[in-house]
Amino acid sequence: MVLLACKVSKPDSVFLNRGNHEDRLLCTAYGFHTEVLAKANKAVFNSVCRVFALLPLMTVVEKVALVIHGGLPSIGDPANLIQDVEKLPRADWETMQRVELENLSPMEREQLKLMKDLLWSDPEPEMLGIAPSPRGAGCLFGNDVVYDYLTALELPHLVRSHQCVLKGFDTTAFGGVEHHTVFSASNYCGSQNFGAVLVLGTEEGEIQRSFETWVPPQESNVMIEQKTATVITDTIHKIKLALEFEFSESSLPSQLTMEQCNLILEKAVGIPMPWKTVLEIATRDDSLDPEKVMTVDFQAFLTNYEEFVRSRGQLSFEGAHMYKQLKLMQAMFAYFDHDNDGFISRSEWNLGIEILNKELPDQQFDGERFFDILDLDKSGRISINEMCEGWRISRLKVSPRIHEVLP
Repeated sequence: MVLLACKVSKPDSVFLNRGNHEDRLLCTAYGFHTEVLAKANKAVFNSVCRVFALLPLMTVVEKVALVIHGGLPSIGDPANLIQDVEKLPRADWETMQRVELENLSPMEREQLKLMKDLLWSDPEPEMLGIAPSPRGAGCLFGNDVVYDYLTALELPHLVRSHQCVLKGFDTTAFGGVEHHTVFSASNYCGSQNFGAVLVLGTEEGEIQRSFETWVPPQESNVMIEQKTATVITDTIHKIKLALEFEFSESSLPSQLTMEQCNLILEKAVGIPMPWKTVLEIATRDDSLDPEKVMTVDFQAFLTNYEEFVRSRGQLSFEGAHMYKQLKLMQAMFAYFDHDNDGFISRSEWNLGIEILNKELPDQQFDGERFFDILDLDKSGRISINEMCEGWRISRLKVSPRIHEVLP
């Protein structure tokens, strides 16, 4: 929002390009959708996604530099790159993920390929030509490709981002041209990398370029860890308060069955907990057989809850406390929930599995079988709770007795 405000304030001085994460599906999968709904509403999110789709895919700075988020495309004539990009109906492409190629015209497939190359590609100085990208989208391009494009466009510099580099920038010069990777997010994921910006100018008619870098002080990682520990501690305490409230509201006796415990857990945090974990928290005994113990003292569970979680390394176990895994579950769920209605239909599931099977030819998934397994209530659709429960069950040890039954 700050950058958009700068653009509105200084439209002739601020220019914004689209990156690979300015994509409706990726915004939904990686938390931006949740943040916008918390601070505004779905209409705002939809408007932001439309703005993202309208952002330019590249910028030419004077006669000095070509600026792209990812890199150079594997298709098309280098001399016609600007014209080819100008023809793209980018407003039609709010997302480039989970697209069924069979439903696209040859022209639309070419448009999708060009856009993905611009947003997802990376340079590979040790090779020549074009190669598939390990990212699964875009391509790898060698120095010869950079030279062909820049000489055809009569530009001396290619500027791109998309990769975290330790000193904040990386430059490769050859044949009178240069390409630069510039990464401005310092301490990315706690890696203590420098952040950088590229400054271009002229002096006595000559193009001058320089980099300005910065890095947060070393204690920043300690601060991050401290803040994380505080958040986790607060989260544990809030979960306990929510559990105490739901237990009080339930008017149930202290001795609860597995079903009654999960009813309280799901109301409090939305996800059930393995019965073995419930027993271990309540009794401080990890040797109990969950198939033989039918009830548990839930008041004892609440008394021991916080100490148990902290002693286990904080949120490290499954069930209602799998917050790291829950983010992954939410991202996976968003990948399949194409219409964002909070449920995965069979057709949405099969579409997602079909795309996965194409991207992972060495590991094929039986979509119908997995859907039937995850559709626990047999409603014909999968909820986020059902997906999380399926994940939990998949991590449980299968007893020899079950092995004898399964084919």
